Amino acid sequence: MSELTTRWARNKSDELAIEAGCEFDIDRACYTVWWIEKYCRLYEGENAGEPVLMRCGNPELDQPIQNDWDEGGRELSYQRCLDYCDWIDTNPEQIDWQYDCTMSVFGWVRYSEDRGRMIRRFNQSSVWIPKKQKKTPTIAAWSVYLTCGDGEKGGKTFGGAKDGTQARIAAEHAIAMVQQSPLLSSECKVNQNEKMITHIKTRSFYKPLSSSDSRSKKSKEGINGNIAIDETHVVDREFIKIISRAGISRAEPLRFDFSTAGNNPDGYGKERQDYVRKVISGEIENPNVFGRIYEAPQDTTDEEIKADPIKFGKLANPAWGHTANKEEFLSDFEESKQSPSLFADFKMYRLNIWQTSENPWLRMDDWKKNAQDFKLDDFHGEPVWLGLDLSKTRDMTAISLIFKSTDDEPTFYQFPFFWLPEQYARENNDRCSFLDWGKSGHLELVPGETVKLSYVKEKMRWIDDNFEVIDLAYDKTYAYDLIDEFCEDQLRWKCAEFQQSVSMYAGPTENYEAMLVEGRLKHNNHPILNWQAGHVQVKTNEKNGKIPCKPKRDDVKKIDGIVAGIMALHRAYHGEAYRAGQFYMEESSWVSG
Repeated sequence: MSELTTRWARNKSDELAIEAGCEFDIDRACYTVWWIEKYCRLYEGENAGEPVLMRCGNPELDQPIQNDWDEGGRELSYQRCLDYCDWIDTNPEQIDWQYDCTMSVFGWVRYSEDRGRMIRRFNQSSVWIPKKQKKTPTIAAWSVYLTCGDGEKGGKTFGGAKDGTQARIAAEHAIAMVQQSPLLSSECKVNQNEKMITHIKTRSFYKPLSSSDSRSKKSKEGINGNIAIDETHVVDREFIKIISRAGISRAEPLRFDFSTAGNNPDGYGKERQDYVRKVISGEIENPNVFGRIYEAPQDTTDEEIKADPIKFGKLANPAWGHTANKEEFLSDFEESKQSPSLFADFKMYRLNIWQTSENPWLRMDDWKKNAQDFKLDDFHGEPVWLGLDLSKTRDMTAISLIFKSTDDEPTFYQFPFFWLPEQYARENNDRCSFLDWGKSGHLELVPGETVKLSYVKEKMRWIDDNFEVIDLAYDKTYAYDLIDEFCEDQLRWKCAEFQQSVSMYAGPTENYEAMLVEGRLKHNNHPILNWQAGHVQVKTNEKNGKIPCKPKRDDVKKIDGIVAGIMALHRAYHGEAYRAGQFYMEESSWVSG
């Protein structure tokens, strides 16, 4: 093992790879960087015309090497590699992500018994980085290199993205790089209609494809080559399944993806990043997967960011000081503070912190600070207010229990129960952790295709035996038989319909949020309720009244526990001053002071 190999070990995965016989090949690494700097230029913005790679904060190292490879380029590239290692030993915060990732992905090698020679160690690369870091030009540069500079005969590289527009953006960067280089423009043929580059000398090509183009699904199943994926956080699992074995017959295929964080924690993108994070830490041993995640800590609170935005900006943005401009970053930060949704986007796009919804209603900082370790046994025999939201086949059925303290300004405690048809859970478990929640006891899976009321009745009897039920608020959908024949006639509960309208929900919804902000609505960290709180959204009318809105029909996200909690909290908040069945009150009395 060479000293240089050790100096290019960045994490536990690299250390394990060294033990398995992998090593760093300076010639391969430096050639790739030299080739890209020599032939690939940015084509837009204030840096148009500059080489795509090489910024590390050291002016002596920031100069591209323009000598031909065999006329001093190799020696100069080797020396820069050694100087760079010395530089980051003492300036680790100024690591150049483009140089570092390119050197690593194309420089690490392993011995292949099947082929009897050294081949690239990595066949997958996943880089997670905020916007404004030259991400798309880097995708284009790697794609052009694999097409024109890697030397493979008949090589194929496909640019993948969520939709055709995003895929074509990277392709346009690649085409511009080819057109700006006299050598590449003479060696390549460009098809502008298909955004396709063909390298005539090696019969290799690059072209974009889209994960959402169902018409070309058949053709995608037969692709064989390198895959470049832009914005992994929005790419769906079906597309990944189709391209997962692309290049399986080739010696050194590479599937590489670049992305910011997203707002769908149940999608493929979050799954991909979580896997990469485990590889980096060594929790999963896979020496063939390269990963880098540039981010502010995922548990950073809004208050911490607002107290020192530059601190977290530097943590997440390795191009800080050149591509990531401090003045522009702070301007975006100040504008984003105006609303929760804008600030959520700022955290996602500029700090690489995952969000749970496109337009979040509840601030997760507020939700997390209200988590408290309590059990139902702590409230045995005490008064309880219930909210009920029933379902049949796709949604969860939920009952939320609300208890409250006897203080002048009482604290409220929410505890939920959930049911879901087992068939739906199995059919959609690849999109959400339904079966895991069933095994842990947080979700009751009802055999068959529907939630049978007998399961709900059993839990209601248990609630009636263990607590003093004050009353039950319910959504009338699917509820009449259960309410009339069971809750009112048999259990003798006071029940009242909670009308599904903005005028009805406006005050209770605002009050639910206000209690969280004030720290007076506690929950017991129930994983399903946490999940729902993270993605629940609201609709707003012309008077700014809010009502929770259910996700689209084919969306696995559910909000039933939050809805049931809003109904129950409304009753518990007003307590004995409230007559069963009387929900319409003056708007001023809905919200806490």
